[in-house]
Amino acid sequence: MRRGETGLFQRPCLAVALWLLATTILPGIAQAEGSKAGPTPVLMNADDLRYDESTGVVTARGSVELSQGERVLIADLVSYDRTTDTVTASGNVSLMEPNGEVLFSNYAVLENELKTGVIENLRVLLSDGSRIAANRAERTTGERKIMEQGVFSPCSLCREDPTRAPLWQIKANKIIHHETRYDIEYRDAVLEMFGVPVLYTPYLVHPDPTVDRRSGLLAPTLGYSDDLGFIYGQPYFLAIDESSDVEVEPIVYSREGLIVRSRYRHAFSNGRIDFQSTAGILRNRIGLNQDDGLQASADLEGRFSLSDSWRMGFDFEQATKRTYLRRFRLGNDEILTSRIFLERFRARDYTSVNAYKFQGLRAGDDRRRQPTTLPLILYSFVGEPDPYGGRFQLDASTRSLIRETGADSRKISITGGWSLPYYAPAGDVYTLTTALQTGFYTANNPTGTTISPASSDEEETARVFPQIGLNWRFPLVRTGITSSQIIEPIINFVAGPNGGNPDEIPNEDSQAFEFDDTNIFELNRFEGTDRVTSGARVDYGVKAALFDTEFGSSHAFISQSYQVWGDTAFDSGSGLDDNLSDYVGRVQLAPADWLDLLFRFRLDKDSFRPRRSELGLRLQQPNYSILLDYVLLDEQISTVNFGNREQLDLRFNLRLNQFWSTSTRLVQDFSNATNRTRIANLGLAYNDECFSIGLEYERRDLRDADIEPEDRVMLHINFKYLGSVESF
Repeated sequence: MRRGETGLFQRPCLAVALWLLATTILPGIAQAEGSKAGPTPVLMNADDLRYDESTGVVTARGSVELSQGERVLIADLVSYDRTTDTVTASGNVSLMEPNGEVLFSNYAVLENELKTGVIENLRVLLSDGSRIAANRAERTTGERKIMEQGVFSPCSLCREDPTRAPLWQIKANKIIHHETRYDIEYRDAVLEMFGVPVLYTPYLVHPDPTVDRRSGLLAPTLGYSDDLGFIYGQPYFLAIDESSDVEVEPIVYSREGLIVRSRYRHAFSNGRIDFQSTAGILRNRIGLNQDDGLQASADLEGRFSLSDSWRMGFDFEQATKRTYLRRFRLGNDEILTSRIFLERFRARDYTSVNAYKFQGLRAGDDRRRQPTTLPLILYSFVGEPDPYGGRFQLDASTRSLIRETGADSRKISITGGWSLPYYAPAGDVYTLTTALQTGFYTANNPTGTTISPASSDEEETARVFPQIGLNWRFPLVRTGITSSQIIEPIINFVAGPNGGNPDEIPNEDSQAFEFDDTNIFELNRFEGTDRVTSGARVDYGVKAALFDTEFGSSHAFISQSYQVWGDTAFDSGSGLDDNLSDYVGRVQLAPADWLDLLFRFRLDKDSFRPRRSELGLRLQQPNYSILLDYVLLDEQISTVNFGNREQLDLRFNLRLNQFWSTSTRLVQDFSNATNRTRIANLGLAYNDECFSIGLEYERRDLRDADIEPEDRVMLHINFKYLGSVESF
């Protein structure tokens, strides 16, 4: 031991706290210098710790851990000069930063509470797992690291061979990490893929991994369509403040012109607004008006919470042309809905006040016949059980519709009901339900057949429609060691007056009725209140279920209805246009977590021919998945504009290995005895923690006005933190 050197501890693996600096020496320095504050106290653990009183240097050896402020330094050998607040570390040096970064080196000289200094052979592990390495680095006041001959990569190293180059990396003569600006800057940089140089740039900058959002140019949009030509879009993102931002993207179509797409978002303490818009200067096609080259759309959404039980919101959706959004793939909606609403939610009641305006984008939609709803007021209440176990329910609404052409109407509807369940000693369940629907209507041209502006002559009518229903079901249960079976016969009787649907009451909210397993036992099978299910009928069916620990669960249901007396209120082809209805039911199979099947059907009562079929299949495995949706809808009067509809939608996804996957989609149209491919899609993709690339081909055989069949090739490339190239 040298003269003037004091040995504190010399026993191996013993942790030591340098309390002398924190409690004695450092306060004395602060008093001697007056108001000048001394350095942050240092705490140190080591196997061997020595203090030289003559030089004021503390030397620590073996598993050294030094803590100063928010930073922790670990090394094999550390010397700390308390007079200059300088730390010299060597051998397996690690410096842990407050932001989660860890710096590795074999030699470092650090000052200013470990914030500044020089580090040799630097390696940096960023908070997200990204890495930076450099031959030498200089750190200035905790604001930036200037690294010479450096390399950056967010990719993980190969486990079998960590010395092998990552999937991609950036090498540069100089890398500057701006810790206060949260930027990583490169000078004379080369992008390498698998260790092979592919791109050189004299200057490059990108946000570091801690940045969530920032103003600047985003990755461009690239694509090709045989209808629209080459597509290039360059978005710019502006972060206005912490609660609002704007994104603007001019998109050039080589065969059509220019569209500017924008989006503004703003978050408030009690809500938000989101405004998206497009404006296009497009090529006039033969047969179009001169002003058809100017197109635009707007989509504004707002939601605000006024209190614990009240909220309000608004939506505004509009497009200048019916096919504009779908043709340029700016949206797929068939109806644009604008509305403003006010809602109240409470424990047992709900109130809403609404105003609606619609724009139909389907073929055959007439803007003049689209209604404006102002107002639509809804109220719903469900009461507490009474002493007998019954429960009261009330639904009320008022609605006013205005059109340029067709029927204008106003209505007030109140439906009250009471239901009482009874559980018999034998185990069967009886449910008595009563309902009284009252309504007052005023309308001009209630049938909607007039094609000129509606007449000012109004017809007034009122309706009082009572119904009573009795439902009986008898669940029979058998339980085994590993399984349970349930069979439940159901009989439902409903009675009400005959008729109740005069021509003076316009049908606005009960259109496009579909008879299926979800509404066969309802008192009123129509969704709205403009139409009622009249007469007396009996519904009957049976449910069955199996629950097994090995084979999962399965459910089946089939039912039919018989009109005892009264006229039917349903259209031809609905399945309820005769006294004896079609059969409706469903089958659900879930033998395992990875397999689900749902089949819903309506069968002709005489021939058992399918009149409506829906099949959904999900098969999910770790390396592949299959999704299948099949639908068959027979034509009926309420859907005559669509005709027969039969379609198959099949999706198949396959994971080839840890990183590669492929996907396929096929939409096949079998309507009217055809076999036509509407959508065909094939994609191949690579994806890992730092890079993804995908190539996709799609064929769409859809026609509507200026929308023609189209082939597209779509490319997706994404470099983590550098940006991506997208297609749409």
